Amino acid sequence: MSRTREEDIALVAEALPQVMMALMSRHPVQAGDWDMTMAQMRALMAAGWGPGCTMGELASRLGIGVSAATGLVDKLVERGALVRESDPADRRVVRVRMSPAGIQAGQEYQAAQVRHMAAALSSLSDRQVRLVAEAAGLLLRAVAGDQPGPCSRQAQRE
Repeated sequence: MSRTREEDIALVAEALPQVMMALMSRHPVQAGDWDMTMAQMRALMAAGWGPGCTMGELASRLGIGVSAATGLVDKLVERGALVRESDPADRRVVRVRMSPAGIQAGQEYQAAQVRHMAAALSSLSDRQVRLVAEAAGLLLRAVAGDQPGPCSRQAQRE
């Protein structure tokens, strides 16, 4: 008996949080390797999404309030991972972007994620890994549209 589209969607919705929890518990990527909390690493990666974002944009990307985002940015600026800049079009607007050290930390974090994913998928055949990669790409395009993720290969080329 084949599943309906709605049943398949429900399976995806149920599986994704379980996949993420299993990945984090079996193959945790320690943000401490970069002397940052996981929340700071998430903020750094979100700030790397595009040419520079306002505090409101960053807060929206992280799903947190502006004051919480400001606190994370303060710590990342202190560590030299982010830079605050005035917007040339409107000096009242402050934008944040990754510094060279922040870019390096983001790249190291992403490389660690790839190593951990390789370990997690090691029991799959090359064909199965390709299917997972294609499915992940389809899912990302469905939920994010054409916007590249933070520190993605596409974002780094722009």
